[in-house]
Amino acid sequence: TLNRQLQQLAVANKTPSTSFSVGQELHGYIVKEITPVPEFRLTAIKLQHKLTGCQHIHVDREHKNNVWSVSFQTTPKDDTGVAHILEHTTLCGSEKFPCRDPFFKMTNRSMATFMNAMTASDWTMYVFSTQNQKDYFNLMSVYLDAVLHPKLDEYDFM
Repeated sequence: TLNRQLQQLAVANKTPSTSFSVGQELHGYIVKEITPVPEFRLTAIKLQHKLTGCQHIHVDREHKNNVWSVSFQTTPKDDTGVAHILEHTTLCGSEKFPCRDPFFKMTNRSMATFMNAMTASDWTMYVFSTQNQKDYFNLMSVYLDAVLHPKLDEYDFM
């Protein structure tokens, strides 16, 4: 019947409950907003770091795949494509991972379901997803060190 189909659809589109609350402090962040998005069966939680003001969006969803990304505003001053060049050279080694192209080495060793970096007109994003918890934290360590402590060797710009 139509009523039963509507009930099944309502259950299928149920937004997961979340353990977050507005004003809650968590690892140096404060929960600012909680927004259910039933169309995608998720809850978006906006957090802000107390010391730096850095914003973090946590997507709470019952799914095996875990996605992580870090994005930076990279508004261009000219048309040289420097943000895109830096996107690629940033992944060519870092303080903790000084080997040549650790990003590409990880594509063969990781259990990631997605790994990439992308540059838009005014932002640059580094993103991955995986279903394995150990792989998630390992990739996060490689990505964070790459974007916060890149080697940026002169050789990479030749």
